[in-house]
Amino acid sequence: MNQLRASLSKLRLLQIAMIVAIPMFGQVAEMARHTGNNSRTLWHWVVASVALYIAFAGSRFRRRMLTRAATSLAKDASDPKAIKQWEVANMVPMAFAENIALCGLLVRMLLGGAFWEASLFYSVSLILLLYWTPRLPTALAQS
Repeated sequence: MNQLRASLSKLRLLQIAMIVAIPMFGQVAEMARHTGNNSRTLWHWVVASVALYIAFAGSRFRRRMLTRAATSLAKDASDPKAIKQWEVANMVPMAFAENIALCGLLVRMLLGGAFWEASLFYSVSLILLLYWTPRLPTALAQS
C-alpha cells in the first residue's frame, strides 16, 4: 500500500507539472506569433480532429487499463506489476491530454490561428488533466 501511495504522489506531481506547462505553451506561442487570423484551412480541421481522437483514445485507454489494474490490485495490493500497470493507466492519458495543448501550440504558431482557437485546445487539455486526476482504486481507498 505504501508503494501505491508513493506512486500516487509521483503521479500527482507529474500532473501539476503538466498543468503548469499549459500556460507556458500559451506564452511561448504568444511571444513567437503575432496577431492571428480567423481563416481556417483544412489543416486546422485536421489538427482539431487529431485532438478529438487523442481525447477519445486517452479516455478509452484509461478506462480499460484502470479496470484491469484495479482488478489486479484488489487481489494483491503489493504486486509490483499491478502497481506499474496502475501507474501507466494514469500516466499515459495525462500525456495524451498534454498533447492536446501541444495541438493548440501548433495551431497558433505554425498554422497562424487566432488566440481563441488555440485557447480551446489549452482549455480542453486543462479540463482533461483535472478530470483524469490520479486516484487510488476505490477498493483500496476504503481500506
